[in-house]
Amino acid sequence: MTETPTTALRFVLLGSGAVRNNPRRAGPSQILQLGARTLLFDCGRSACMRLAQAGVQAESVDRLFLTHLHFDHVTDVPYFVFVGWNNGRQSPLRLYGPEGTEHFASRIIRPPFQQDIASRVGHGKSESGLDPEVIEVKEASLFLQEEGYSVSAAFTDHGGMPSLAYRVDTGGRRIVITGDGTPGEDFIDYSRDADLMVCECSGTAEFLAQQPWGAWHLTPEGLGELASAAGVKRLVIKHLVMEDITGDRTAAHRMAETIRDHFGGEVMVGEDGLEVDLS
Repeated sequence: MTETPTTALRFVLLGSGAVRNNPRRAGPSQILQLGARTLLFDCGRSACMRLAQAGVQAESVDRLFLTHLHFDHVTDVPYFVFVGWNNGRQSPLRLYGPEGTEHFASRIIRPPFQQDIASRVGHGKSESGLDPEVIEVKEASLFLQEEGYSVSAAFTDHGGMPSLAYRVDTGGRRIVITGDGTPGEDFIDYSRDADLMVCECSGTAEFLAQQPWGAWHLTPEGLGELASAAGVKRLVIKHLVMEDITGDRTAAHRMAETIRDHFGGEVMVGEDGLEVDLS
């Protein structure tokens, strides 16, 4: 399908944090607005509240892409599904994710909320629009083409679980949004000439070396070298775990400086609500 330029192209980082309940940083989530369509990537803690703060109604979003099934990336999925259903979502919701997403969705939506669903249906609410269509992305490939944009997937190595990064190509623009994990050698070509890369940066190399899960994540040095090799234009760092654990609010900015030592493009430190105009 031919990609045509959109009238507006806006990225919004809804949640810049990770697992811990940092009141300044919601869990992993972001949107890409392509004209009238909004694509949602991950749906972590407080994602729907941040979505509302960005001026977007949950029921207007009908494409959700999960990078992986760690709870910090998916904990707001039930609320997103139910509030969209409750508010009368008009277009069927499609939920994309790695292998295991169908199992997750089949257990997190209906089984825990049987009484809620029965109550609402018993008082006249239609079940139409409740159940998302789930599509599991099992190969690194171009898997979605719709009017004005396409979405491709690549894999990252993240704690032995299926984990995806997504690339959106639209109107001559390229946006790469990662979940967590270290990418393979093919990721440089996958991200080639991206106008924007949004990538996790959980901590410094020294910090990650002290964590049992540290090997699951890119170092700032590695991220800078990756972005430079791929010819990325702008970089947003997110999933800022180090601040949560150490309380050091300067950590993310120091990581950004380290990245700049290896990468000549623009580096933006993620904050909840950060917007990037790509029009």
